[in-house]
Amino acid sequence: MLERISEGTVVLVIGMVIVFAVLILLWAILQFGFKTVFYDIPNKKKAQANAVKAEPKAEAVPAAIPEVKAETDDTELVAAITAAICACLNTSASGFRIKSIKRRNNWKKQNY
Repeated sequence: MLERISEGTVVLVIGMVIVFAVLILLWAILQFGFKTVFYDIPNKKKAQANAVKAEPKAEAVPAAIPEVKAETDDTELVAAITAAICACLNTSASGFRIKSIKRRNNWKKQNY
């Protein structure tokens, strides 16, 4: 009886050592894999993007894009914005008063 318990304990210890050794091996493989995939590749892409930004482009901006004048008549813009708000809220324009319009230049592509 005592021999069976001692043999069972030995099998238990050997089994636990094998399981933990395999788990540590899997952890090391995944750790290395994730480092190369998720850390090194994005860093390489950033370095390539910085290199591309550093090189000046010889292409000119097409002349088909009209330039926006700083001083434009915003009455049509105000009317369009007011009409859109009234259509969304199902109300009339008599209760609205636009105090100021600030033009934002958020059309540039941002790199995160």
